[in-house]
Amino acid sequence: MNNFSKRFAVPLGILVFGGWSIRILQSILQGEDEKFMVAIVIAMVCFAFGISLNPFRKKKQTWLKKVIVSFVLLFFLLWNLGYLVLPQLKIIMNLLAIEGFIIYLIYVFCGWTFFD
Repeated sequence: MNNFSKRFAVPLGILVFGGWSIRILQSILQGEDEKFMVAIVIAMVCFAFGISLNPFRKKKQTWLKKVIVSFVLLFFLLWNLGYLVLPQLKIIMNLLAIEGFIIYLIYVFCGWTFFD
């Protein structure tokens, strides 16, 4: 794969495919199933987009960093789906303004960090 496709075509393809996937899921599913599946697909697309932003991966990987990134991703996915509801944590998240779009950016950051 050449440098152009690594840097531009793959991330753009992920965004286009992710957008189509979300649109199809929204037209097929209804109710709670739609909310659940769309949230998971959004997390996967953002994570994959973050991975594609770092095409020049280092060969030396640490497993601890991958485990931490995976737990952070899982935490924010469960938080976004509403399965983690702790009043004290909600106050902290509101204070830090971590909601909606910021959670999607965290998904992208987790993908970028996973192979950095």
